[in-house]
Amino acid sequence: LQEAYNLGEDKNVVASPLSFMILLALFNSGAHQNEITRFLGGPHFESLYKNLSLTLSKQDAETLTVANKVYVASKYNLKESFTSAVQSFSCSEVDKLDFGNADAAAATINQWINEKTRGLIKNSIKSDTLSADILTALFNVIYVKGHWEKPFHPEFTRNKDFHISKDQVVQKPTMYKQEYLSYRESPELGARLLGLRYKETSLEMVIVLPNEIDGLPSVLEKAAEKGIIDGALEKLNEFKSHVIVELPKFEVRSSLDLNKIAPKLGLPNLFREPASGLVEGGSVILSKVFQDAFIKVDEKGTTAAAATGGQAGGISLLIVTYQDFKVDHPFLYIIKFEDKILFAGTYVH
Repeated sequence: LQEAYNLGEDKNVVASPLSFMILLALFNSGAHQNEITRFLGGPHFESLYKNLSLTLSKQDAETLTVANKVYVASKYNLKESFTSAVQSFSCSEVDKLDFGNADAAAATINQWINEKTRGLIKNSIKSDTLSADILTALFNVIYVKGHWEKPFHPEFTRNKDFHISKDQVVQKPTMYKQEYLSYRESPELGARLLGLRYKETSLEMVIVLPNEIDGLPSVLEKAAEKGIIDGALEKLNEFKSHVIVELPKFEVRSSLDLNKIAPKLGLPNLFREPASGLVEGGSVILSKVFQDAFIKVDEKGTTAAAATGGQAGGISLLIVTYQDFKVDHPFLYIIKFEDKILFAGTYVH
């Protein structure tokens, strides 16, 4: 995420490191490249990521969609063993494509992306990013829209100040509620963390709010250190507080070209090493890896949860001290699936 944030002109980013690893595992089921094997954690990775792929595929499609596609240049004949290996990963497909006809190839890929995201991501792949020298390309599509366990009520949404920087303030539709939530301060990150559960019990959004208005780059740098973010997330569920939450509604769409990011992650040879297990009578080199992601956060919850009372405050005989969690400047957000970071992103403007 830090690399995507640093490389991108648009600092609103959403990415799924876990889905990228599933995509690599899928490719490596035919490629058998040592660098990928080491990156994924060893020779027994395949069953782990197959199981993760299966678990993700069982989630409610209205909440979470993850899909993978491997395209190989049409001049090659796919090995049956590779086709079978790809199909053993849930929500994954392999097909041949004429990258030399860039317009038609882009249209084919975009149709697949449009279908998998139910029309939310359109015309993502531009024809000028494709050419006849592409031999193999990997595509990963993510769509997530969680339904809050206890929703924000739209009648309390107001336009509030959001500080893009110390010198720039804009108005954002900002949701409001009071709730008993997982909350803690993290000196290690220089931020405060808040957990917001989805009605889908295995999903949770964690907002990581920097202590300083311009503190997001520093938080991302610290979060990239081994064990820091995992430790902060693990400790989060140990603490709960009554919290007044003000959170802007937001949508983020990212198109990440992982060719630029992979070398910085420890995969310098990913696009250089020939793979012999994909096609008949030769080997191919992985040419492109794309990831498209879309996230939408708003007030909505389930019908059963929408009538939950007490979210606007009221009269109580018990005096309760509330933590004020006002998300009014750039922040990091994480969506956890069980104990794994499924999505991570930044919101700046």
